[in-house]
Amino acid sequence: MGHTIFILGTDPQQCKELREILQERISDNIVTAHREDNLPNIKESDTVIITSEEKNTGILYRRLLNKLEEQIHRGELLSDLIRLFSSSIQIDELLDRVVSKSTDVLGDTACVVLSGDEGQIRLESAFSKNPGRLVKMLVSMVNLRGLASGELLSEFLTRRQAVVISNLQAANVPPELKSLVEKFSLVSVLAVPIQTKDIVLGAFVSLGSDSRNFNEDDVATASALADFTAIALENAGLFAELQRTAITDSLTGAYNTRFFHEVLGRETARAERYTTPLSLLMIDIDSFKVVNDTFGHVVGNKVLSQITNVVKQSIRHTDFVFRCGGDEFGVVLPGTNLEGAMHAAEKILQKVESADILTSLGYTAGPVTVSIGLSEYHRGSHFETLVEKLCKGFSGLNPLTLLGFARL
Repeated sequence: MGHTIFILGTDPQQCKELREILQERISDNIVTAHREDNLPNIKESDTVIITSEEKNTGILYRRLLNKLEEQIHRGELLSDLIRLFSSSIQIDELLDRVVSKSTDVLGDTACVVLSGDEGQIRLESAFSKNPGRLVKMLVSMVNLRGLASGELLSEFLTRRQAVVISNLQAANVPPELKSLVEKFSLVSVLAVPIQTKDIVLGAFVSLGSDSRNFNEDDVATASALADFTAIALENAGLFAELQRTAITDSLTGAYNTRFFHEVLGRETARAERYTTPLSLLMIDIDSFKVVNDTFGHVVGNKVLSQITNVVKQSIRHTDFVFRCGGDEFGVVLPGTNLEGAMHAAEKILQKVESADILTSLGYTAGPVTVSIGLSEYHRGSHFETLVEKLCKGFSGLNPLTLLGFARL
């Protein structure tokens, strides 16, 4: 619903001129009223403009129009951001748009910082109308110990309230920050937390190097930007979680069978193209049915999770662990030949032995044992050949290097 703008004044001609100017720029309903007119009811959401009695009304008009243009700018900014947030662009590109667009209505430099693990602060996006100055500023900030550690921002994020400093030159700030303010002629700063109902995700920070002071309207605009950003970050996190669960086995945390074939196809294509080695391990838990029948499926599930953890701890970060069946696991080893795969398999066997899984779960029984089959990719063959060889190896039809865990 549109608002009504009431123009009140004693000079009918002055009110008329002001009304004509406003009508050219805005679409709201405009009503003029003089001393002899009966005023209609005015709602709280309406705008009331009282004209001055100065002969030169140019100053009044310019101030009013600047204010209106500023409000239009803010509205256009929020409208643009709403469209952006409903689009399919990546979160890093979206944050870049937020900080760049904010400089049209706030300070000439802006950034988004996010909270990391253990309270660390990381710079996620930054923009300035003076790119060269921004680079120098960021270098200086990295070199400042107090700022590099994120102590100031960490304290601000803990308070979860907007902070406005209109005169940085006269503000009581740490010496490290004072030198930064003077070096880059910073005048004002506005910082608003990016937060959900439960946690603080980071902060939106706007810096001004001109003579303008941030006001309540600026705080409201920055808060709207921060709220939109929080929604976008939260949605991105949910999408990432959906992507993760789509390729992950919910019980063990290993990748699932569907992703196993995807990765194997991708890695064999890479090995074919760059002539690099690629090996595969297939791991089978010996007599796992006995574990389930003896101790129940709850204990069996714990054994599966423990085996997964042992395998993950035994391989490199660049390797992939998959749960391929009830008690079968696959390990894809990029850049690894059969000899390297043998070392990886031996390491897994040693760690399974030292883990003494059932005893660690509180059961006095024999050890959990595994068998591991190895296969290396050969150029020109299909990736399914890797799996096929190992399946035959386990069934005894085509013996490969099979490692059995030594029973105690």
